[in-house]
Amino acid sequence: MKLSVKTPIMKELVSRAIKGASQNKLIPLTGLMAIQLKDGKLTLLTTDASNYLYVMQDNVAGDEFYVTVQVEQFSKLISKMTCDMLTLELNDAVLSVKGNGDYKIELPLDETGELIKFPSPMDNETTEGIDISLATIKTILNSIKPSLAVTMEVPVYTRYYFGDRVIGTDSEKMASMNKNVLQIEPVLISQETVNLLDVMTCETIQFHKNDSKLIFASLDCIVYGNIMDGVDDYPVEPIMELVEEKFESSCKLDRNALLSILDRISLFVGQYDNKCITLTFAEEGVNVSSKKSTGIEMLKYLESENFKPFTCSVDILVFTQQLKGSTSDTIQLEYGNDNTLKWVDNDITQVMALFDDEE
Repeated sequence: MKLSVKTPIMKELVSRAIKGASQNKLIPLTGLMAIQLKDGKLTLLTTDASNYLYVMQDNVAGDEFYVTVQVEQFSKLISKMTCDMLTLELNDAVLSVKGNGDYKIELPLDETGELIKFPSPMDNETTEGIDISLATIKTILNSIKPSLAVTMEVPVYTRYYFGDRVIGTDSEKMASMNKNVLQIEPVLISQETVNLLDVMTCETIQFHKNDSKLIFASLDCIVYGNIMDGVDDYPVEPIMELVEEKFESSCKLDRNALLSILDRISLFVGQYDNKCITLTFAEEGVNVSSKKSTGIEMLKYLESENFKPFTCSVDILVFTQQLKGSTSDTIQLEYGNDNTLKWVDNDITQVMALFDDEE
């Protein structure tokens, strides 16, 4: 059995496929990659033991071909190839990779001494479903992901809520997309599953749910994942109260200019300042200052509505992270309430808790 493929194509396929392999040494399967050529379609398959990632390429010449290799060695070898074409040839338990030279890779065997057959959950699944735009997925990754928790104190906060809208929160910050993306009953989806959707390149993705399984498919990629537990414990109502909270005053600011100011002010946030800075809303603009006022800079409003003086403290790292998740050049910042700031960017609403100076 052998196949031939252009080196740039194989490099691109492998670089995408390895994102699905967690390479957990305690779970051997996560360190493997299946390579299959069938009916002219080359498919690479990896897993993190929960999600499965399929990356495909049509119109590849060769025999019917199947092999399972170690991800680390194979991916590093392919990344270093500079030849125009690669040929993979299977002989017993050895894979020959011919390109710049001829490299022999010993293949992993199962407990019976046979070549490993990678489990493929998509073999009995359909890829038909509703259409989702890749642009929507990119917006979720850019704008909702920064609000997710990165520690497991409250497990549901590490997951995306998909229902009438898409929500992410860690209780100190939250982001909401006013769009029913999946058109199913509310579910929680892991960060790992949604991260894999970033491997997609086609503008249209088809989504299909089968019991507790989630299938996202395009012409050149499939992500097969799972619904996560805990949707009934997700605090949707309290989050929506904050998302829909009314503010008396608002202003429009240049987002990139504000990010530049925060970058400079961060140099003057001391070790004992708890990452805290002060925002002072004045008549012409907002003053951004370090806690000890060793750094201070004003950003003038592009627009202002119902101005009233207001001063608050925020976590500069959280503020910066959420601003970077916005996509517009300007932000409509709403202020004046005791506990939160809010800004809206098209379908996305971002909410950030204010810092309690008495803590």
